[in-house]
Amino acid sequence: MNKLLQVLLLFPVVSISEIASASSGAYLAGRQAISNHNFVIASKFQARSLTADPANSKLLEGLMISFISQGSVDEATSIAEVYKDKGNSSQISQMILLASMIKDGKKKAALNFIKEAAETTPILQDLLSGWMLMALDDEVNANRVFDKIAQVKGMEKFANFHRALAQLAIGKLNQAEKTFSLIHNDQGNPTRRSIIYHTKILLSLGRFQEAQGLLEKWFGPTFDPEIEEMFAYASKEKYYSDSSFPNPSIAVADVFHSIAKLISKEVDPAFTLIYSRLAQYLDLNHVDSTLMTADLLVDLEQYDLAIREYEKLSKSQPQFYASELGRAEALRASGKAMEAIEVLIELTRQYPNSANGFRTLGNHYRRLEIYDKAEVSYGKAIKLYTAKGEADWFLYYVRGITRERLGSWELAEKDFRKALSLNPNQPQVLNYLGYSLIEKNSNLDEALDMIERAVKESPDSGYIVDSLGWGYYKLGLYEKAVPNLERAAELMPVDPIVNDHLGDVYWMVGRKTEAEFQWRRALSFDPEEQDIERIKKKLKVGLTQVLLDEARETGSLVK
Repeated sequence: MNKLLQVLLLFPVVSISEIASASSGAYLAGRQAISNHNFVIASKFQARSLTADPANSKLLEGLMISFISQGSVDEATSIAEVYKDKGNSSQISQMILLASMIKDGKKKAALNFIKEAAETTPILQDLLSGWMLMALDDEVNANRVFDKIAQVKGMEKFANFHRALAQLAIGKLNQAEKTFSLIHNDQGNPTRRSIIYHTKILLSLGRFQEAQGLLEKWFGPTFDPEIEEMFAYASKEKYYSDSSFPNPSIAVADVFHSIAKLISKEVDPAFTLIYSRLAQYLDLNHVDSTLMTADLLVDLEQYDLAIREYEKLSKSQPQFYASELGRAEALRASGKAMEAIEVLIELTRQYPNSANGFRTLGNHYRRLEIYDKAEVSYGKAIKLYTAKGEADWFLYYVRGITRERLGSWELAEKDFRKALSLNPNQPQVLNYLGYSLIEKNSNLDEALDMIERAVKESPDSGYIVDSLGWGYYKLGLYEKAVPNLERAAELMPVDPIVNDHLGDVYWMVGRKTEAEFQWRRALSFDPEEQDIERIKKKLKVGLTQVLLDEARETGSLVK
């Protein structure tokens, strides 16, 4: 049975007449699914289309991509072999075939294939060549390849990282340690993975004080379970087993992972995902790639696939904490907010001394407007952070928001001012506190000064520019308010509050027709229920009468 037929038989078989009538529909459905990054659905439609047109190279490549993106690399490899047999080649097919050869231990075949893989990117060709040469005990030529990469501007640390890993994979711990030292002795910022590998080597060699010093230099006090585990190894003088380091065919997964990290901010997440999936394929225990894959799937809104990746980590693994934080975010993004809360509650029970869990739980509660529980969670996070130094401004800011929503203004203001003491020019805090003071008709001059500073820091923020205009309005400086509120409406043309504010100030400067136009616009943008009635009343009797009626009800004129 040929390879293509073996793959296609994984899918439901339909009759020839059904194929003939449905193939064009399946093709279009497959294209739509892949454009939506729905890889599982796409592969089903693409397979159906291929049954009708098995020689179609574009369909073959599309199915290959769908398979690898959903983690079915063996199936993608079968398609890549068919694709190659039909005289085709592409960057992705060559990457898949190379990974397959390496996984099967075919080092010489992989090295020869690399030389002919014209579609493969130069950095991948060079890295894989260096690794395969090292695995074949040709250190001289392997180092020449790594030296070549290091000569590229900005790539010296990257090249040395892979040189060190390749040395480690063939059991040359002392050489690997010296190479890692070259990376970590300067003042640059090495990667987390680089420091972890170096620390594990030092622990394996019994150099416990150096291991602890390395962790302290680059991480300092931390709540990170993985780093804390290595701190414990160093302080208890516990050896890390050198048998835990992977062999070259597995360790080479870091080539694909490193490139994924390198390109992640420059290209479509769907392309980065292919590198990350190949890293997982080569090393089933490559936790960083599993977490990266899950994060990329969240970016692509493939939440079920992402959750499946996060769930691969067990409680015994130090990265379990990070995976549960990611799983909670994927659940929230997929509309399962309460399930996300349950994950985070359990996580804070398991890690009661980890501040980030409480911080994240507070954020989830706040988004659901469960402000009392958000305040408690933020309070625990602040206490834990303060025990190791100082909580950052953002925690005080968000707790201030929850307290303001709970009606505890004095406590909220205290938090906002604490946030400003930590970050005096933070525009979000300046704006929130300034706007709140204006709404309360309190300390208006100070409030206006805060918002003016916020606008200087963030001149293109519609919310902040609106706050400045509204501050002028509250102070009766209507002419100064107009250009700011017009600017805010340009920045946020469909925001109901901004359009409502602009309508009010137009009314106050006598531009009543324009005021009514803005109020109608505000109504069309789905304002809050209480605002709808007020806007309708303004359209009926005018803002002046609305303010007089409100003054009679409250005993004071409130603009």
